[in-house]
Amino acid sequence: MQRSKTFKTNYTFMQGVNYIFLSLDRELSGEECEELAKKYFQSHHQPLTLPEQTLLVDLRPAFQKPLDDVTPEIRPLD
Repeated sequence: MQRSKTFKTNYTFMQGVNYIFLSLDRELSGEECEELAKKYFQSHHQPLTLPEQTLLVDLRPAFQKPLDDVTPEIRPLD
């Protein structure tokens, strides 16, 4: 059975860096968004986005896995 509903959580980690997290089971809490942003984006020395660009972080392939085990699909939105 394929799930058709996608939960979308908008999150801003730093001014000018916006994220949209997609999930199949629920919206993410602010703490979960911050944890993912720190894990994947804060440690990088080069920014992944241009100013005011948004990153789409697709967690749907990791449905019902703990966040520590998730490797999201990430792509910038124009």
